[in-house]
Amino acid sequence: MTPTTRTKVLYLSHTLWIGGAEEMVLNLVNHLPRDRFEAMVCCIGEPGPIGDEIAATGTPVTALRADPGLRHPLDVFKIRDFLRATRPDIVHTFLLTASLYGRLAAILARVPIIIGTEVNTYQDKRLHHILAERLLVAGTDRVVTSAESVKDYYVRQIGVDPKRVGVIHNAVNFGQLATSASRAEIRGRIGLAPDAVVAGVIARLTDQKGHAYLFDAIARVPSLAGLDLLIVGDGPLRGALEADAIAKGIANRVHFLGARRDLGDLISAMDLFVLPSLWEGLPLSMVLAMGAGLPVVATAVAGVPEVVTDGVTGLLVPPADADALGRALARIVTDPAEAARLGASARAFVLPRFGVDVYVRAVVSLYDELLQGCAAA
Repeated sequence: MTPTTRTKVLYLSHTLWIGGAEEMVLNLVNHLPRDRFEAMVCCIGEPGPIGDEIAATGTPVTALRADPGLRHPLDVFKIRDFLRATRPDIVHTFLLTASLYGRLAAILARVPIIIGTEVNTYQDKRLHHILAERLLVAGTDRVVTSAESVKDYYVRQIGVDPKRVGVIHNAVNFGQLATSASRAEIRGRIGLAPDAVVAGVIARLTDQKGHAYLFDAIARVPSLAGLDLLIVGDGPLRGALEADAIAKGIANRVHFLGARRDLGDLISAMDLFVLPSLWEGLPLSMVLAMGAGLPVVATAVAGVPEVVTDGVTGLLVPPADADALGRALARIVTDPAEAARLGASARAFVLPRFGVDVYVRAVVSLYDELLQGCAAA
């Protein structure tokens, strides 16, 4: 590369549907310095709505339309051939499947710099994935984790040299908090009373996110009898969770809104945010809600305590503990002054630390470090 040549960076994900990792790719292509870097995006499966948003920025998006689970190992060669055709200087992978097979393809294609990501504590990672990860690390220039706790877990799980693993905290575009209407109007669209007390959770509907424990908490605690709950997100458990809400007698207060992109509107309709996850990385939806000044109740898993200090910037509870979750929610619902204090502290903490500009600077610094090392080699 000459000094006037832009560095070609390819972001590789297995899908580009709505999710935290996909949001990170969108943030990078929107904010990477275009005078120095030429961004491209490739997804193994279908592009999805985030893919459409990325394409709208003018960034090339290629969908290989292979099985996103890569149950057909020969699909790795589709990725390899794409990399050979596009000749990126850096391949930066996101999400588990793309990080495994994408790095293998990048090694086969002899891409100069290969970066993997680990954004979650994958407690159910299979043995063959762990063994594959150990082999891939040898051909990976850096594995980027979303939180210190995720790095520690990954290093222990894979048995990798900690020097090959870095931490760049996940970040959000706080511009998403802009709203299209008044709080009362937005609540009216959802079917909420103007004076309702409203909690919200933004998460995929999977076992990991612990929605069932939240339903238990709301059903059990008398002081939460008037609480409405917004469920933002979709996933394989939607039908089961809707049935669970009916069985617990709270269906009239639980509003399933599906996967949405108007998060600023939805967060403005909430009085508090809750995330009952059983395991995590560093959840972007929680950071975004904190940036809006909402008090947060979350489980003390993985990267969450790196953002939420119990009693200071939110309330932490153990995972899979509906009683503790109910008590924490009741504390906020019944004490508006406490809710306001926690929300203000949360906002003051996250705004200067978890914005997109901070994240992009850290990523660019990593690219520069690896490019210099590559040039020296």
